[in-house]
Amino acid sequence: MALSLNEGSRGLLMDPFNGAADIELKAIRVLHNYAFVEDPSRLIRASRFAARFHWPLEERTQVRYDSAKENNYIEYITDRAIGYEIEQLAYEDDPLNVARVFEKEGWLKVLSPHWTTAKIDTNGLSQLMKTRQQMVDLGYLPQPAPAMLHFLTARLTEKESTDIRKMIPRHDLAEAWRDLEDHAKELSKRLTGKEAATPSRTWRLLSSVRPEMVLFLAITTRQQAVAQKIKNFFTKWREVQQKIPLPEMTELLITPQLPSYPKIAEDVFMLLLDGKLRSRTERLNFLKPLAPPPPPPPPPPKRGRGKAAAAAAAQAQAIVQASGKGKKKGKGEPLPAPPPAAPGKPAAKTPEPAKPQKSTAKAAPSSKPEPKKSAKAPAKKPAPKPAKAAKKKH
Repeated sequence: MALSLNEGSRGLLMDPFNGAADIELKAIRVLHNYAFVEDPSRLIRASRFAARFHWPLEERTQVRYDSAKENNYIEYITDRAIGYEIEQLAYEDDPLNVARVFEKEGWLKVLSPHWTTAKIDTNGLSQLMKTRQQMVDLGYLPQPAPAMLHFLTARLTEKESTDIRKMIPRHDLAEAWRDLEDHAKELSKRLTGKEAATPSRTWRLLSSVRPEMVLFLAITTRQQAVAQKIKNFFTKWREVQQKIPLPEMTELLITPQLPSYPKIAEDVFMLLLDGKLRSRTERLNFLKPLAPPPPPPPPPPKRGRGKAAAAAAAQAQAIVQASGKGKKKGKGEPLPAPPPAAPGKPAAKTPEPAKPQKSTAKAAPSSKPEPKKSAKAPAKKPAPKPAKAAKKKH
């Protein structure tokens, strides 16, 4: 069974052997008549699937299975196939049930001549599955395969266990199984030393090691102090996490948006584990130096903006008017021409300002030219008679 990757049928289920119907019927069926002849390891695999899913063999498959078993086709199984089936047994959710089915069908002796369910540590295997589920519920994902192999072969001799270990295709799995007990002893020693002298140190230590080491040590340790620390790690100390002072932290603006929030929350949790920060005053005294500075206050609202704008506009208008007046009275402007004189009368003299100004413009011509005057001469008032004549003329 597969999903199509062709452009025209991408995502459609490809099921040329009608496997969906077998799943619906919850039956195990081989693809053709010579399946067990081509690969005798399929006899063991069929038993493993039947034990895992609790499904029966399909009727024709059962007939071919019995025939292959009667003709002893299993003698032609390769060592690599045997090692693969041992490895898959370690990854089963319930390996004890699968091992019992293997023993009933005679396949357990095929995997190892001296292997029986009597040589399996059933109590340790049951405790292992229970503790693994507890760790999964807490968010840990331990790899129990090495520990599974340890309990499945607990009562085999060292030589028999070594022979099984050599057949496993995955060398990392075989090495992890071999070194499992040594790593557990080392971790037990660390848990009884200064590295785990306080609850916070113990928490850090158990959180830093591989979860499968904690899983195996929790089952196999015989030291009461080590067992109690692991038990507290799974139960009692988890409840302390619910006592982190979130209201006080929020009050001081210590929120998840703060970059240092994870470090502060961890430090608070470690102090709570060690029995510190019991009162609100102690918690606030610890958190205040770690709080971020408060945000600056908002600027005060601006008032009288309309009056200020009107005053600025009035000032600008005054400047414009002043500049206009200055332009009219400034230098370079021609003086107004004097009124024309009456016939036979001298023209009226134009009054000069107190402070004479130089001008490039020339006055309008009159009937008689004015005599040149010195700059130092005082200004003379115009004669009254010519002025009256001028008014009469106008």
